[in-house]
Amino acid sequence: MRYLALSFLLFAICACAEDAPTTSGNLSPDQQISKARNMPKAPPATPSKHFRMSGKITFHDYSDATQQGELWLGGPGRMRFAIGGDGLKNIILLDTVNGCWKKTPGEDFAEYPSGAEVLTIETELRWFIMRMPWDNNDSRFLFEIGESGMPSKVSLDQTTVELSEYQPLGKKGAYYPTVWRWKSPTDNRTEVFSSLQDGALFLDNAFAPPSFNPLNSMRLAHSTAESLADRVGIVEEDFFFVTEKDFTKEDDLPKGWWWLSSDKRYFVFEEQPKMQIENIRSRSGKTWLRWATYNDIGLRIGMNQVVEIAKRAGYSPSGPPWGKEIKSRSRKRLSVFLVPVEKD
Repeated sequence: MRYLALSFLLFAICACAEDAPTTSGNLSPDQQISKARNMPKAPPATPSKHFRMSGKITFHDYSDATQQGELWLGGPGRMRFAIGGDGLKNIILLDTVNGCWKKTPGEDFAEYPSGAEVLTIETELRWFIMRMPWDNNDSRFLFEIGESGMPSKVSLDQTTVELSEYQPLGKKGAYYPTVWRWKSPTDNRTEVFSSLQDGALFLDNAFAPPSFNPLNSMRLAHSTAESLADRVGIVEEDFFFVTEKDFTKEDDLPKGWWWLSSDKRYFVFEEQPKMQIENIRSRSGKTWLRWATYNDIGLRIGMNQVVEIAKRAGYSPSGPPWGKEIKSRSRKRLSVFLVPVEKD
Protein backbone atom coordinates (compact mmCIF):
# COMPACT_ATOMS: atom_id res chain seq x y z
CA MET A 1 0.00 0.00 0.00
CA ARG A 2 1.52 3.29 -1.08
CA TYR A 3 0.48 5.31 1.96
CA LEU A 4 1.22 2.74 4.60
CA ALA A 5 0.92 4.44 7.98
CA LEU A 6 4.18 5.23 9.70
CA SER A 7 2.48 4.54 12.99
CA PHE A 8 2.06 0.95 11.85
CA LEU A 9 5.65 0.80 10.60
CA LEU A 10 6.95 1.99 13.94
CA PHE A 11 4.48 0.46 16.37
CA ALA A 12 4.29 -2.96 14.74
CA ILE A 13 7.98 -3.57 15.36
CA CYS A 14 7.97 -2.31 18.95
CA ALA A 15 8.92 -4.70 21.70
CA CYS A 16 5.83 -4.75 23.50
CA ALA A 17 5.53 27.33 27.00
CA GLU A 18 6.83 30.05 26.97
CA ASP A 19 4.57 32.31 24.81
CA ALA A 20 5.78 32.86 21.23
CA PRO A 21 6.36 36.35 19.87
CA THR A 22 3.61 37.77 17.68
CA THR A 23 3.81 39.52 14.35
CA SER A 24 2.23 42.74 13.17
CA GLY A 25 2.08 44.93 10.11
CA ASN A 26 1.81 44.07 6.46
CA LEU A 27 4.30 41.20 6.27
CA SER A 28 4.58 38.41 3.73
CA PRO A 29 4.07 34.82 4.98
CA ASP A 30 7.81 34.25 4.93
CA GLN A 31 8.41 37.44 6.89
CA GLN A 32 5.72 36.54 9.40
CA ILE A 33 7.25 33.13 10.03
CA SER A 34 10.79 34.46 10.17
CA LYS A 35 9.84 37.14 12.69
CA ALA A 36 7.66 34.86 14.82
CA ARG A 37 10.22 32.07 14.93
CA ASN A 38 13.17 34.40 15.38
CA MET A 39 14.92 32.74 12.44
CA PRO A 40 18.01 34.10 10.65
CA LYS A 41 17.48 35.28 7.09
CA ALA A 42 19.43 32.33 5.63
CA PRO A 43 20.67 28.94 6.82
CA PRO A 44 24.26 28.75 8.09
CA ALA A 45 26.94 27.78 5.54
CA THR A 46 28.09 24.88 7.69
CA PRO A 47 27.07 21.21 8.01
CA SER A 48 26.38 21.79 11.72
CA LYS A 49 22.68 22.38 11.05
CA HIS A 50 21.14 19.03 11.90
CA PHE A 51 18.49 18.38 14.55
CA ARG A 52 18.11 16.04 17.52
CA MET A 53 14.67 15.58 19.13
CA SER A 54 13.47 13.34 21.94
CA GLY A 55 10.18 12.86 23.75
CA LYS A 56 7.07 10.68 23.70
CA ILE A 57 5.17 9.27 20.72
CA THR A 58 1.53 8.27 21.16
CA PHE A 59 -0.05 5.93 18.60
CA HIS A 60 -3.77 6.74 18.65
CA ASP A 61 -4.71 3.81 16.41
CA TYR A 62 -3.19 1.40 18.96
CA SER A 63 -5.12 2.21 22.16
CA ASP A 64 -3.08 5.39 22.62
CA ALA A 65 0.05 3.36 23.30
CA THR A 66 2.95 5.67 24.20
CA GLN A 67 6.64 5.03 23.60
CA GLN A 68 9.81 7.00 24.22
CA GLY A 69 11.37 8.22 21.00
CA GLU A 70 14.59 9.85 19.83
CA LEU A 71 14.98 11.28 16.36
CA TRP A 72 18.05 12.49 14.49
CA LEU A 73 17.47 14.58 11.37
CA GLY A 74 20.44 14.98 9.05
CA GLY A 75 18.84 16.50 5.97
CA PRO A 76 15.73 16.22 3.78
CA GLY A 77 16.52 12.58 3.10
CA ARG A 78 18.28 11.32 6.24
CA MET A 79 16.62 10.29 9.50
CA ARG A 80 17.32 7.98 12.43
CA PHE A 81 14.30 7.13 14.60
CA ALA A 82 14.67 5.04 17.77
CA ILE A 83 11.48 3.92 19.54
CA GLY A 84 11.21 2.19 22.92
CA GLY A 85 13.01 1.93 26.25
CA ASP A 86 16.51 0.85 27.18
CA GLY A 87 17.41 -2.52 25.73
CA LEU A 88 14.16 -2.72 23.76
CA LYS A 89 14.69 -0.04 21.17
CA ASN A 90 13.51 -0.39 17.61
CA ILE A 91 15.52 1.65 15.14
CA ILE A 92 14.64 2.85 11.68
CA LEU A 93 17.32 4.36 9.43
CA LEU A 94 16.73 6.30 6.23
CA ASP A 95 19.26 7.64 3.76
CA THR A 96 17.50 8.21 0.46
CA VAL A 97 20.83 7.97 -1.38
CA ASN A 98 21.73 4.57 0.06
CA GLY A 99 18.61 2.84 1.43
CA CYS A 100 16.26 2.20 4.34
CA TRP A 101 16.74 -0.24 7.23
CA LYS A 102 15.04 -1.35 10.44
CA LYS A 103 16.23 -3.13 13.57
CA THR A 104 14.15 -4.85 16.23
CA PRO A 105 15.46 -5.92 19.68
CA GLY A 106 17.77 -8.90 19.45
CA GLU A 107 17.99 -8.74 15.66
CA ASP A 108 20.43 -7.24 13.20
CA PHE A 109 19.55 -4.42 10.83
CA ALA A 110 17.56 -5.55 7.81
CA GLU A 111 16.78 -3.73 4.61
CA TYR A 112 13.38 -2.07 4.71
CA PRO A 113 12.39 -1.03 1.16
CA SER A 114 8.65 -1.18 1.92
CA GLY A 115 8.99 1.65 4.43
CA ALA A 116 11.17 3.93 2.32
CA GLU A 117 8.43 5.91 0.57
CA VAL A 118 6.42 6.93 3.63
CA LEU A 119 9.59 7.58 5.64
CA THR A 120 10.92 9.79 2.85
CA ILE A 121 7.73 11.90 2.95
CA GLU A 122 7.98 12.21 6.72
CA THR A 123 11.65 13.15 6.65
CA GLU A 124 11.06 15.80 3.99
CA LEU A 125 8.23 17.24 6.08
CA ARG A 126 10.33 17.35 9.23
CA TRP A 127 13.24 19.08 7.47
CA PHE A 128 10.93 21.61 5.80
CA ILE A 129 9.15 22.44 9.09
CA MET A 130 12.29 22.80 11.18
CA ARG A 131 13.79 25.21 8.66
CA MET A 132 10.73 27.33 7.80
CA PRO A 133 10.70 29.75 6.07
CA TRP A 134 14.01 28.96 4.35
CA ASP A 135 12.52 26.39 1.95
CA ASN A 136 9.07 27.92 1.47
CA ASN A 137 9.62 28.25 -2.28
CA ASP A 138 9.19 24.47 -2.57
CA SER A 139 5.67 24.34 -4.04
CA ARG A 140 5.14 20.70 -3.04
CA PHE A 141 4.39 21.81 0.53
CA LEU A 142 1.18 23.48 1.67
CA PHE A 143 1.05 25.30 4.99
CA GLU A 144 -1.12 27.46 7.23
CA ILE A 145 -0.02 30.19 9.64
CA GLY A 146 -1.61 30.68 13.05
CA GLU A 147 -2.44 33.98 14.73
CA SER A 148 1.00 34.07 16.34
CA GLY A 149 2.68 33.95 12.93
CA MET A 150 3.90 30.39 13.53
CA PRO A 151 3.21 27.58 11.06
CA SER A 152 0.21 25.65 12.40
CA LYS A 153 -0.27 23.02 9.70
CA VAL A 154 2.00 21.67 6.96
CA SER A 155 1.10 19.08 4.30
CA LEU A 156 2.99 17.04 1.73
CA ASP A 157 1.11 14.66 -0.53
CA GLN A 158 -1.50 12.98 1.72
CA THR A 159 0.35 13.55 5.00
CA THR A 160 -0.43 16.51 7.28
CA VAL A 161 1.26 17.66 10.48
CA GLU A 162 -0.48 19.97 12.95
CA LEU A 163 2.05 21.98 14.97
CA SER A 164 1.72 23.68 18.35
CA GLU A 165 3.44 24.59 21.61
CA TYR A 166 6.37 26.45 20.09
CA GLN A 167 9.30 26.91 22.46
CA PRO A 168 12.56 28.85 22.03
CA LEU A 169 15.99 27.30 22.29
CA GLY A 170 17.57 29.51 24.91
CA LYS A 171 16.73 33.16 25.54
CA LYS A 172 17.48 34.32 21.98
CA GLY A 173 17.19 31.10 19.99
CA ALA A 174 14.74 30.14 17.29
CA TYR A 175 11.27 28.84 18.17
CA TYR A 176 10.44 25.20 17.33
CA PRO A 177 7.18 23.25 17.65
CA THR A 178 7.23 20.71 20.45
CA VAL A 179 3.86 19.06 19.66
CA TRP A 180 3.45 17.34 16.28
CA ARG A 181 0.14 15.71 15.37
CA TRP A 182 0.51 13.46 12.31
CA LYS A 183 -2.47 12.60 10.10
CA SER A 184 -2.72 10.63 6.87
CA PRO A 185 -5.30 8.19 5.45
CA THR A 186 -4.01 5.51 7.81
CA ASP A 187 -1.84 7.35 10.34
CA ASN A 188 -2.80 9.03 13.59
CA ARG A 189 -0.13 9.79 16.18
CA THR A 190 1.16 12.61 18.35
CA GLU A 191 4.75 13.44 19.17
CA VAL A 192 5.59 15.61 22.18
CA PHE A 193 9.24 16.59 22.32
CA SER A 194 10.70 17.52 25.67
CA SER A 195 14.21 18.02 24.30
CA LEU A 196 15.24 19.59 21.02
CA GLN A 197 18.63 20.61 19.66
CA ASP A 198 19.52 22.52 16.50
CA GLY A 199 23.03 23.09 15.19
CA ALA A 200 23.80 19.38 15.60
CA LEU A 201 26.23 17.49 13.37
CA PHE A 202 25.88 13.82 12.41
CA LEU A 203 28.28 11.94 10.16
CA ASP A 204 26.81 10.05 7.23
CA ASN A 205 27.26 6.70 8.97
CA ALA A 206 24.70 7.74 11.62
CA PHE A 207 22.00 6.96 9.05
CA ALA A 208 23.21 3.54 7.88
CA PRO A 209 23.83 0.18 9.62
CA PRO A 210 27.33 -0.44 11.00
CA SER A 211 27.92 -3.10 8.35
CA PHE A 212 26.95 -0.83 5.46
CA ASN A 213 29.86 0.11 3.19
CA PRO A 214 28.73 2.77 0.71
CA LEU A 215 30.67 3.86 -2.33
CA ASN A 216 31.78 7.16 -0.85
CA SER A 217 34.64 8.44 -2.98
CA MET A 218 36.58 11.41 -1.69
CA ARG A 219 36.68 12.75 -5.23
CA LEU A 220 32.92 12.60 -5.75
CA ALA A 221 32.06 15.99 -7.20
CA HIS A 222 29.50 15.60 -9.97
CA SER A 223 27.22 12.78 -8.83
CA THR A 224 23.57 13.24 -9.73
CA ALA A 225 22.64 10.68 -7.05
CA GLU A 226 23.77 12.92 -4.20
CA SER A 227 20.96 14.81 -2.51
CA LEU A 228 21.35 18.57 -2.29
CA ALA A 229 22.50 18.46 1.30
CA ASP A 230 25.79 18.39 3.15
CA ARG A 231 27.50 15.02 3.42
CA VAL A 232 30.08 14.45 6.16
CA GLY A 233 31.75 11.07 6.31
CA ILE A 234 34.92 9.09 6.88
CA VAL A 235 36.65 7.63 3.82
CA GLU A 236 39.70 5.44 3.47
CA GLU A 237 41.28 5.24 0.06
CA ASP A 238 44.46 6.01 -1.83
CA PHE A 239 44.64 8.82 -4.32
CA PHE A 240 47.12 9.76 -7.00
CA PHE A 241 48.20 13.17 -8.26
CA VAL A 242 50.83 15.35 -9.89
CA THR A 243 51.97 18.74 -8.70
CA GLU A 244 51.20 21.87 -10.69
CA LYS A 245 54.90 22.05 -11.58
CA ASP A 246 54.81 18.56 -13.09
CA PHE A 247 51.47 19.02 -14.84
CA THR A 248 51.64 18.88 -18.65
CA LYS A 249 48.17 19.36 -20.11
CA GLU A 250 44.83 17.84 -19.20
CA ASP A 251 44.25 16.26 -22.62
CA ASP A 252 47.28 14.05 -22.08
CA LEU A 253 46.18 12.80 -18.65
CA PRO A 254 43.37 10.63 -17.25
CA LYS A 255 40.31 12.38 -15.83
CA GLY A 256 40.85 14.37 -12.67
CA TRP A 257 40.39 17.69 -10.84
CA TRP A 258 42.53 20.43 -9.35
CA TRP A 259 42.86 20.53 -5.58
CA LEU A 260 44.50 23.01 -3.24
CA SER A 261 46.49 22.10 -0.11
CA SER A 262 49.04 24.18 1.83
CA ASP A 263 48.85 26.91 -0.84
CA LYS A 264 49.90 24.46 -3.56
CA ARG A 265 47.78 23.08 -6.43
CA TYR A 266 47.62 19.40 -7.32
CA PHE A 267 45.91 17.58 -10.18
CA VAL A 268 44.22 14.57 -8.52
CA PHE A 269 43.16 11.67 -10.73
CA GLU A 270 39.68 10.18 -10.49
CA GLU A 271 41.22 6.72 -10.07
CA GLN A 272 44.65 5.15 -10.14
CA PRO A 273 46.03 5.72 -13.65
CA LYS A 274 46.76 2.64 -15.72
CA MET A 275 49.25 4.50 -17.90
CA GLN A 276 52.74 5.54 -16.90
CA ILE A 277 52.82 9.17 -15.71
CA GLU A 278 56.05 10.96 -14.96
CA ASN A 279 56.45 12.27 -11.39
CA ILE A 280 53.12 10.83 -10.22
CA ARG A 281 52.66 10.87 -6.45
CA SER A 282 50.21 9.25 -4.05
CA ARG A 283 48.67 9.42 -0.61
CA SER A 284 47.89 6.00 0.83
CA GLY A 285 47.04 4.38 4.14
CA LYS A 286 45.25 7.45 5.48
CA THR A 287 41.81 8.03 6.95
CA TRP A 288 40.07 11.19 5.78
CA LEU A 289 37.09 13.20 6.94
CA ARG A 290 35.26 14.35 3.83
CA TRP A 291 32.78 17.24 3.69
CA ALA A 292 30.79 17.71 0.49
CA THR A 293 28.45 20.67 0.23
CA TYR A 294 26.41 22.60 -2.31
CA ASN A 295 26.81 25.77 -0.25
CA ASP A 296 28.50 28.61 -2.10
CA ILE A 297 31.55 28.63 0.13
CA GLY A 298 35.07 29.86 -0.55
CA LEU A 299 37.82 27.31 -1.00
CA ARG A 300 39.99 28.45 1.91
CA ILE A 301 37.01 29.01 4.19
CA GLY A 302 35.82 25.47 3.48
CA MET A 303 39.28 24.06 4.16
CA ASN A 304 39.37 25.79 7.53
CA GLN A 305 35.86 24.59 8.35
CA VAL A 306 36.56 20.94 7.54
CA VAL A 307 39.29 21.00 10.20
CA GLU A 308 36.81 22.32 12.75
CA ILE A 309 34.24 19.73 11.67
CA ALA A 310 36.78 16.96 12.26
CA LYS A 311 37.54 18.21 15.76
CA ARG A 312 33.85 18.50 16.61
CA ALA A 313 33.28 14.95 15.37
CA GLY A 314 35.97 13.61 17.74
CA TYR A 315 38.90 13.36 15.32
CA SER A 316 42.37 14.90 15.39
CA PRO A 317 43.64 16.29 12.07
CA SER A 318 46.92 14.59 11.13
CA GLY A 319 47.80 16.81 8.20
CA PRO A 320 46.73 19.88 6.21
CA PRO A 321 43.26 20.06 4.63
CA TRP A 322 42.56 19.75 0.91
CA GLY A 323 39.93 21.59 -1.12
CA LYS A 324 38.66 20.75 -4.60
CA GLU A 325 38.49 23.60 -7.07
CA ILE A 326 35.25 23.93 -9.05
CA LYS A 327 34.59 25.97 -12.16
CA SER A 328 30.91 26.56 -11.49
CA ARG A 329 28.82 27.42 -8.43
CA SER A 330 25.71 25.76 -9.82
CA ARG A 331 23.73 23.45 -7.53
CA LYS A 332 24.81 20.50 -9.66
CA ARG A 333 28.40 20.76 -8.47
CA LEU A 334 29.65 19.89 -5.02
CA SER A 335 32.41 21.65 -3.17
CA VAL A 336 34.53 18.92 -1.55
CA PHE A 337 36.94 19.31 1.36
CA LEU A 338 39.19 16.70 3.01
CA VAL A 339 41.40 16.50 6.04
CA PRO A 340 43.45 13.44 7.17
CA VAL A 341 42.35 12.40 10.66
CA GLU A 342 42.99 10.09 13.57
CA LYS A 343 40.32 9.10 16.08
CA ASP A 344 40.76 10.74 19.49
